[in-house]
Amino acid sequence: MSLTKKVHTGFKLSPVATALLLMSQPGISMAQEGSIVDANTTGIEVIEVTSTKRSTTLMETGQAVSAFNEGSIEELALKGSQDLVKYSPSLVISESKVSIRGIGRPNNALGSDPGVGIYTDGVYNTENGVFSYCNFCDVERIEVLRGPQGTLYGRNAVGGAINFVSKEPQKDLGGYINLEAGNDGLLVTQGQITGPLGDTFSGILTVSKKERDALQENLAEGVDDLDDEERTYISGTLKAEWSDTWTSSLRYIDTDRDENPSPGYLLDPYPTEYIGFGLANYPGMYPGAAAVNHLSGYTLENPAVNDVSQTNIDTVGHLSSKTERFIFTNTMAFGDIDVKYTFGSFDLDYDKLTDGDVSNKAYGGMDLSMMYAEFTAVFLGTPHYFPNPATGAPITLASDMTASTVQTAESTSHELQFISNYDGDFNFIAGLYYYNSEESQYTDFVERGFGLMQGDAVSANYGGMLTSGTYFGQGPISLYQLYALGSSYVAGIPVEYIPFETTGDDGGYLYYGQNDLETTATAVYGQVQYQYNDELKLTAGIRYSEDEKEGTDDVFVYLALPKTKHEVKDDWSKVTWRLQADWQMDKDTLLYGYVATGYRSGGFNLGGATVENPTTVKPEELTAFEVGYKKSMFDSRANLSLAAYYYDYQDLQVRSAEIVNGITTSVLGNAAEATVMGLEAELQALITDDLVMTATYSYNNSEYDEYMATDSIACTILGECGVQDLSGNQLNMAPENKFSIAGTQYFELEDMGMIAITASYSYVGEQYSRAFNRDDFDKVDSYDSIDARIAWTSPEEQFVIAAFVKNAGDDRNVLRYNTPAPETRMQAAELSDPISYGVQLRYNFF
Repeated sequence: MSLTKKVHTGFKLSPVATALLLMSQPGISMAQEGSIVDANTTGIEVIEVTSTKRSTTLMETGQAVSAFNEGSIEELALKGSQDLVKYSPSLVISESKVSIRGIGRPNNALGSDPGVGIYTDGVYNTENGVFSYCNFCDVERIEVLRGPQGTLYGRNAVGGAINFVSKEPQKDLGGYINLEAGNDGLLVTQGQITGPLGDTFSGILTVSKKERDALQENLAEGVDDLDDEERTYISGTLKAEWSDTWTSSLRYIDTDRDENPSPGYLLDPYPTEYIGFGLANYPGMYPGAAAVNHLSGYTLENPAVNDVSQTNIDTVGHLSSKTERFIFTNTMAFGDIDVKYTFGSFDLDYDKLTDGDVSNKAYGGMDLSMMYAEFTAVFLGTPHYFPNPATGAPITLASDMTASTVQTAESTSHELQFISNYDGDFNFIAGLYYYNSEESQYTDFVERGFGLMQGDAVSANYGGMLTSGTYFGQGPISLYQLYALGSSYVAGIPVEYIPFETTGDDGGYLYYGQNDLETTATAVYGQVQYQYNDELKLTAGIRYSEDEKEGTDDVFVYLALPKTKHEVKDDWSKVTWRLQADWQMDKDTLLYGYVATGYRSGGFNLGGATVENPTTVKPEELTAFEVGYKKSMFDSRANLSLAAYYYDYQDLQVRSAEIVNGITTSVLGNAAEATVMGLEAELQALITDDLVMTATYSYNNSEYDEYMATDSIACTILGECGVQDLSGNQLNMAPENKFSIAGTQYFELEDMGMIAITASYSYVGEQYSRAFNRDDFDKVDSYDSIDARIAWTSPEEQFVIAAFVKNAGDDRNVLRYNTPAPETRMQAAELSDPISYGVQLRYNFF
């Protein structure tokens, strides 16, 4: 039959134009297979979502949800986390943290939990790699749920949840081949095939390879550039339809990353001044640091000051990450009750090494002669200054520091659900949940350098006639061994110096920490819906959760903390609930309101540079009030969604990066109270027959109501050590304003197919990386982006040829700041990608 249908007096949509139009925008989809409009309407039909664990259309779902289907993922060129940020109100994502409405992850260390749950086909996981596996190559739909999901969702959805719904196997043969090539060596090769495997089984297989050259140019001769991509992804699902009432599926996902990561983007000038001896430091060291400033006497300007994409480092790092995941789902219908069992397992092996000093020792010039003279003047009463005997110039040192992280994780989860499908007024969802994970995380900072960590530079210059240990009753020793000797003298107890041994390379530890954690979570929950009348539906839900954590750590800090081991164990429980009313005012209008609570379990701060046991933080409690309005207008040619919310946030867990014993340590604590309130709006509209536009906006007013803390960073670096009242400060990763607008114009080419041109603009307001809201350390300026895509689709939709550009302004914006390093006072930033452009060729087969 013809797909052409008049949708408004005087206007007529062509078949291809309408199909593409409906599939290309967030929250818009075809009403049913084989038609583009609902039989009872003359406009667009919203996408179906499963955010409530039932299939409902977006406009009849009483939640604030942003949804992206295959069409919108393709048309808007959604390829990673920052693209979701652009088009999702109140969502902010950095490399390892996700925040919705200011509720996010306070700390990456083991012992803390995310505030936003990430779910793949219903299985919870804490790994953010899902955003960058393969440009969402096998995803049918992405749902961003805003607000606490404390009843139906498994763990840590106090701020919201992000659902990834995978494509299911089909009974008809189909698939695609997708090739993309672009600047910076971008090359994407992907393929997918699905179809029947006999009468009972069907399957789907997806393979993807993503490659991209480095984005950070390394000026060091003979050393590789940094921040590249090489990611391989394989997924497959086998589905069995045993009968009309019984289906099973087994999904397997394998990912592999092998890259040279950036050690960070340091954007400020190098601090090259010599640090003199003071009451709180050794010569060459900033007060509060555990190592000398390796940039003192440095002879090279920081190239990133003039070009943020340049650096000059001497250590080639690596990032190797492998994951393996299984998801098994079994659904059986017993009359009006569906029984669904979901099992998930996840394994991670992660190994990362970077240049820890983000510099090149070839330009180093630390003044050993002065450091030795000042040290002997204090400890011996007489300064001994030994310059180079041949030139009279100071003996200089250079160092190379590496930073490494090695992590493994194994987790399993089981969930049993009972979902009713009664024809009457009552329906329910009930379930049991179990989750267990075992994680291990090792981090270290190792410094290498002749005369610093190994060897005796004085002895080397004086031919062995004089050594650094001569006046201390010692033989040849390095500077760091000498400082350890001085610390032992002051403290009256031995201070450890631990050498680092690798094949052909020696150095010493500034810090290492080995953290291990086992987490067990269980829950029982239920939610009841009551259709009071044709217009009013009432919902009540409750969940009881128990969390138990048991952790250990082994920590060492040069000059400050001997080998120290901590053991900690605790458990928490909480009842969360939800009460909601949905009023279907008419067939095009929904008004909803709810009050709900959210919960994040307590946790530990493993790996802290202190002899004291890790800090145990209390669970978070959040009470949310939200009202929403959803309206289809102009014969369903426009869909408007509005939401207003108010959060009463108690005992929120706050990350405070502190300098403890000379090491920047992520400290976890509880702020007493906070308030979050805001507004969100999403609009999709058919402006004309061939023009569709979407717009999103969010306003978020977040502040700490009661929070007293000392900023140890400002204390160490600036001497500002007083207790601060942070009341009124903005929560982390919580910009007040976010905005986006996107439009797609379609041009029908008669029997030659269709051209679609998409352009979008997005804006993210200023935000802060820490609760102290300092403009010098924490403030992330507002930024925006312009993207565009032009695509030709053949008449039968078998071929798609497209060209795209992302971040057309080529601005590398700061997404987040790390804490300044105590050794150099330098601060690393996480940057957005530069301009990306390329072409795409896709072949669909049916």
